[in-house]
Amino acid sequence: MSGYLWKSAPKGIKYITASEAQSIDSTLMGPEGAFSLDQLMELAGLAIAQSLSIIYPLGPALPLDKNGIKQKRTNERVLVCCGPGNQGGDGLVAARHLYHFGYAPSIFYPKRLKRQCENLELPLIAPPPLVSSSFPMSPDAQKFAFQRAISQADVVLDCVFGFSFKPPVRESFKFVLDAFKTTEKPILSVDIPSGWDVETGQPEEGSFVPSALISLTAPKQGVKKYAEEGRVHWLGGRFIGHEMNEKYELNLPEYPGSMQVVDITLPSKKL
Repeated sequence: MSGYLWKSAPKGIKYITASEAQSIDSTLMGPEGAFSLDQLMELAGLAIAQSLSIIYPLGPALPLDKNGIKQKRTNERVLVCCGPGNQGGDGLVAARHLYHFGYAPSIFYPKRLKRQCENLELPLIAPPPLVSSSFPMSPDAQKFAFQRAISQADVVLDCVFGFSFKPPVRESFKFVLDAFKTTEKPILSVDIPSGWDVETGQPEEGSFVPSALISLTAPKQGVKKYAEEGRVHWLGGRFIGHEMNEKYELNLPEYPGSMQVVDITLPSKKL
């Protein structure tokens, strides 16, 4: 992993507010940046998948067991938890890339699965029934299916809520955040841990703290304390040019080689 690590955390990297994040997104998708939402989502999803593959590397392929059954590889099972917004879209893209990296992702998504993931036959955790279904789902079916899925996962990818999240947590996601609090499985959160405020951070005692974090574009103010505690912290979203970096005074680090991510973990906790 040493070839992927930034030599030291960049001095003076800017932690941005929600309004700054929105302004940067608007610039990226406006005449100056000329990106489409799909392009940014694809780049973000690739960065997320790449960071997960470095932080939680896939173990070597194993021979079939004595019964001819495939043996599970280390960190193979990734539960990708997706919300209804752009953060969830990033997660769906990441799931597709993780599949091609050799992982076995499953997806929790409270809407019906997007076609690209359907094409790869990625498991969907208790999908909501079609409107025309004659067999309505029990209100607790998704909750129990999710609890079973997280118990079987090796790694959890948190793509539920992003920087635009405002409380309260929707009823359909309360059991997800409750499970995040109690699970012993490692959680990689994207941009801001779900349920945290983008500017003030962790909302209350007892809310979950992820094992690792990947910030997108630039780290947000709400994770500054998390980062200063020396926790595992990566940066992705390699679509900010020099001029935009200067315009917003982001002081972003250089990305090594062709990598879509860079490690900005404080030295005491580098993997």
